[in-house]
Amino acid sequence: MQKMAKKGGVQQLQADISTDEEFEKFLQRSGLLVLDIYSEWCGPCLGMVGSLRKIKLELGGDNLQLAICKAGSISYLERFNKKSEPTWMFVTGGKAINIMFGTDVPKLVAIITKMLQSTMAKEVHQSYEITELQPIELEQQEVKNKALRLAENIELEECKRKRLEYLKSVTDCIMQNLPDIGITVFGPQVNREMFKKLSEPADPLKIQCKDRKVFTITRSDFTTVNFASENPLASDVIEQLYDKELLMCFWKVEDALGSPPNVLRQYAHELTKETIKPPDEFNEEEITVPPIIVPLDVTVQIKREVCETEAEIVRVEQLNDNKEEDKSEVDNEAAEDRDEGKLEDSTNFKTIRIPPIWVPSDQRTNAALIYTYFRGQTSAFLPPDPVPEPPHIVMTFDAYKKKDLDILLESCREDIPLYGFFTSDNPQTAVFIANSVEKYNAKPYVPTDKIVLKVNKVKTQTVPMLMAYGPSYVSTNSVVGHKEACQFFPDNYKSALQEEAELHAVKAEKPKKRKKNKKGADADDNGKADVLSEAEAQQESEEAAKTTPEESASTTSSGEDSCESRPPTADGNNSSADRGTGVITK
Repeated sequence: MQKMAKKGGVQQLQADISTDEEFEKFLQRSGLLVLDIYSEWCGPCLGMVGSLRKIKLELGGDNLQLAICKAGSISYLERFNKKSEPTWMFVTGGKAINIMFGTDVPKLVAIITKMLQSTMAKEVHQSYEITELQPIELEQQEVKNKALRLAENIELEECKRKRLEYLKSVTDCIMQNLPDIGITVFGPQVNREMFKKLSEPADPLKIQCKDRKVFTITRSDFTTVNFASENPLASDVIEQLYDKELLMCFWKVEDALGSPPNVLRQYAHELTKETIKPPDEFNEEEITVPPIIVPLDVTVQIKREVCETEAEIVRVEQLNDNKEEDKSEVDNEAAEDRDEGKLEDSTNFKTIRIPPIWVPSDQRTNAALIYTYFRGQTSAFLPPDPVPEPPHIVMTFDAYKKKDLDILLESCREDIPLYGFFTSDNPQTAVFIANSVEKYNAKPYVPTDKIVLKVNKVKTQTVPMLMAYGPSYVSTNSVVGHKEACQFFPDNYKSALQEEAELHAVKAEKPKKRKKNKKGADADDNGKADVLSEAEAQQESEEAAKTTPEESASTTSSGEDSCESRPPTADGNNSSADRGTGVITK
């Protein structure tokens, strides 16, 4: 609590407010109220005390009231809780009239001076409720939302690019290994029991069905199938196929007959054409034989969107109808007919024709169908899909926040796969310090040190919780974050957990020494057992004690090494090791 001397006693410079009751009582004071809003972990802005003291003494007096307000325990200020940016709110008559963010002393002095003069002159201000967002906050929110939308679009485009690149890679592999294979997709009107009839035209074409299955169609599957299709099914047709079971056949086509798409299109034509059976001894005239399979017509209802003007007309007419409820039954029936007519007018119907068979016209789409539905046929040459790395960003914090972050680093380990301490948050010039809080505490503390986190951008509370601690930097999107993470944490970077696991693995694999008899042979079970002498056991124990995780990490990519005397460490103690000088490179 800040105090200053005044004639006749001691006056409080700033009220220290931490409850709703204290806050409501303070808002009742007259004059201009300046609120220094802070989060508990960050604390109020001490650098402004001198300037505030000067303004109050020289200009404000009793017309200027100052307070430091803990946002975390005052419900009116909840939106400012856990934010690190200094926040100044200006209040008069119980209403907010301005707000400022940051530590720009001249700007703060100018705003206080201007607000104080206008308040003393009883000028009318544009006022806001304490909990209401002011224009600068709305502007910041819009800028933030715009940046988020931009980041989402960039991430989406990058995700699409990677997916297309991968699909092109796997379909290239399939086309190379299965150049004589094609796929036919039958419509929902064709079932498995019809296959014998479907195979009749295949024999003359010398194509063989090597596999056939019934699949339930999903949106994601057909998005993959059509990623590069030259003759995709119409979108309204695909809509009718979702969640339907379709028969698909895996055909082998002889090289001499042509490409699989061309041969299978000919096969589809044979299935869907009418044939003329000439007269014979049983029929005097020609007979038209219908196709083996035919299209399926589906009628769907399409609701027509009603514009606001039309909706208003309908509403007015409904009101008029209500006023004439006393009319005759004939009039009521006519009104009902009219209402039904409006309903019919607002609804349209459309017929969608679903083809009985679809044959891709390009080999890549055939390969995409094989990849999606006949993956078992590729097991000999195509490895399983790799597990994609989650999109991630880099978040950096001032190193002094390590105690607050330590619990999160442990509890959210799956979402924070890597972290480390560096001399700055610039991946181009940052020098590695340590890969754990424990190791950093043994290093000399420098105020500009940063703790850098690789954070998976997933639908959990990890990112919001980290944001509450006021990061000094956050990657603009996961595309930028991936590049920065690769710079801070290259492939040869090892976390403290990885180093410890490797150390234990090395110790476990270390072969035991065999005790030799005088002739140099191994001892047998009768007094020649595999045992270590006391001296050898003692020596091995001493060697293991000397090898600590810290020393094991000294030759990793982190660039950490041991050195000579150093200043006080990050945890307040002294240590004999010093900071490494390995610079992170691209």
